[in-house]
Amino acid sequence: MACSGPYATADQMAEYFCTTISEEQTPMVNRTLTQAAGMIHAARAAQNGCDCTLDEWASDYLKNLNILLAAVVFRCKCSNINLTQDEKTMFAEMIRNELTLIREGKIELCAGATGADYPVTGWANQGVSEWARAQIILNDYLVNSG
Repeated sequence: MACSGPYATADQMAEYFCTTISEEQTPMVNRTLTQAAGMIHAARAAQNGCDCTLDEWASDYLKNLNILLAAVVFRCKCSNINLTQDEKTMFAEMIRNELTLIREGKIELCAGATGADYPVTGWANQGVSEWARAQIILNDYLVNSG
């Protein structure tokens, strides 16, 4: 999924908060979701994560993050989404932490184990004699020349 557009819709946001959003407010909520997604795009772009295929769960994660981010900055009372200041503060702190984890590559959104904390193993064959080193080179040639 490229880093453009929102991750959620006004209808999904209403469903998330178990409420309804009027037809008149829907375009404004969609604009807010699009603008809020920009912060998520920036965090993903910091890890070159805009052009990858998202992991199975990542779309839902990004949708929820987009909805909460929009709810924290959304100020229209007529949308039926009313958060207390404590709720906004709590969500803002959570969002900040999640965006930091995305930006630092500690949350792996892309399929294929690309995150910073993904364990990587690797080794180099060690030759203890001239003949063993020659065998390693020959084996590498045979494996990679196909």
